[in-house]
Amino acid sequence: MSIREMKKDDLNYVLDIEKCSFLSPWTRRMFEDTMDSSVTTNLVLEINDEIIGYIMFFSVEDEAHIMNLAVHPDHREKGYGSSLIAHAVLQSNKQKVTEFFLEVRESNIKARRLYERFGFKMIGKRKGYYVESNEDALVMHLSTGK
Repeated sequence: MSIREMKKDDLNYVLDIEKCSFLSPWTRRMFEDTMDSSVTTNLVLEINDEIIGYIMFFSVEDEAHIMNLAVHPDHREKGYGSSLIAHAVLQSNKQKVTEFFLEVRESNIKARRLYERFGFKMIGKRKGYYVESNEDALVMHLSTGK
């Protein structure tokens, strides 16, 4: 297993994972725009040269916001999501980032439990955040206090 920076050549694989992971998947253009930003970190997780997951987040000063995280359905519940989060937090801490935020579907119990294992706590709710289903998002926060 390795975690490395996402490249444009990875997008076909990332888009395949995105499409089978979300009701309203990001478009190629959304990924490209995010990758072109100077404040984002975009990582993929590979096993035997196969991309099976990714995480994308932006950082400003001491805060990071996780925008997108997914693991291919064939590889879920094996700790790969945890590996991506741990890597992102560790890498960010080295850059003096201590506050992490994200939104998660209220109904996505598995993802919520994953974040809670890292110490994320619910700090708010965004009503109707997911427009395709009018579902609320829970806003979660982690402070590493370093």
